[in-house]
Amino acid sequence: MAIMQQIYKFVSSMKTGLVLLLMIGLASAAGASLLPGTFFKTAFFEALLVLLLLNMTLCTVNRLKTTCRLLLKHVGSRAWFRQAGILLLHGGMILILLGAGVYAFQGQESRIHLCAGEQVDMSRVLKVKHPFTVRLNEFRIDFNEDGSPSQYVSEITVLEQGKKIKDISVNVNNPLNYNGVKAYQSSFGHLVEVQYTAKNGAKQIDRFAEGDLLEPANTDRTVKIYRYIPNFNPAHGMNSVTMRPDNPHIIFSVYAGDKLLGIGTAKFNEPTRIDEDVYLVFKGVEPYTILQVKADPGLPLALTGGILLLLGICLAVLTAPAKKSALVHDL
Repeated sequence: MAIMQQIYKFVSSMKTGLVLLLMIGLASAAGASLLPGTFFKTAFFEALLVLLLLNMTLCTVNRLKTTCRLLLKHVGSRAWFRQAGILLLHGGMILILLGAGVYAFQGQESRIHLCAGEQVDMSRVLKVKHPFTVRLNEFRIDFNEDGSPSQYVSEITVLEQGKKIKDISVNVNNPLNYNGVKAYQSSFGHLVEVQYTAKNGAKQIDRFAEGDLLEPANTDRTVKIYRYIPNFNPAHGMNSVTMRPDNPHIIFSVYAGDKLLGIGTAKFNEPTRIDEDVYLVFKGVEPYTILQVKADPGLPLALTGGILLLLGICLAVLTAPAKKSALVHDL
C-alpha cells in the first residue's frame, strides 16, 4: 500500500507535470524540425500526452479534495473564488490535453494540388462525415510596388452534389473552414507549357512540373524542365530578382543518357535548340495552389479548455492574497 501511495504521489505531483511539459516542449521543437507532419502522431509523443493528461487529472482530483476541505471550513468568498479559479485552470488544461490527444489519435492532414478549374472530392482526401467538393477558380499572387509578394490567394468554391454552397478567398490569414475541415494556403508551384514534337511525330503542347523530364522526337537527348524564374537576371543565378513576372525565363538542362550536356535559359515563345533540327518552345506557365487540409475533431475541446484556462488564471490572479505567494505552489 505504501508503494502505491508513493507512486500516486509521484504521478500526481506538480513537479512531475512540469517535467512532462518540458519534455513535450523539447520533443515538439525537435520533432517539428526532423519529422514535420508525422512526429505528432508517433507513439512516443502520444505516450507523453497520455502521461501528462493522467498527471493533470490526478492533480485536479487532489485540488478538488483541497477545495472541499476549505469550503467545509466556511472560508471567505475571496478564497472560494480563488479555489474555483484554480479548478478552472486545471480543468482547462485537461480539456486542452484531451483535444490534443483526440487530434493525435484521430486527426487527419493532407495536401492537395489544384490548377484553375480543377476540383477535388474531400472524401477522397480525408475521412469526412459530410462529403463536399472544393474547386479552384483562380490562384494568384498579389504584389507590392517593389515586386515582392503581398499575398497568395486561392479563389475557392465549395460544392455539395454539384451545387455551389459558397465562395471564399483562401489566403495565409484566412483558411477555408467547412464541415469540420480546414484548408490553409500552404504553398504553390508552376506547370510549364512546352510545345515539342512527340515520339509519334505529332506536335503537341503538354504541361510539365518543375523537375520533370521531356523526351522529344528525333533525338536521344532528354530535357529536364529545371525551374521557372519569374524575373531572370544572370547576376542572380537560379534566384529570381522578384516574384513578379517582369522577365520570365525557364532554366533547363540537357542530358544524353546520364551525362549532363549543358544548362540553358530560354524565353517564352522563342524556339530553343536542343539538338540538330530539334527545337522546343516554352509557351508559358500555369500556376497551381497547394492547400494544407486537416480535420481536427479535438479542436472544440481545446478551444473550450483554452477559455476555461484563461478564466481560471484571471480568477486566481485577481483573488490572490495580499502577501507574496507563488502561483505554482498553490496549483
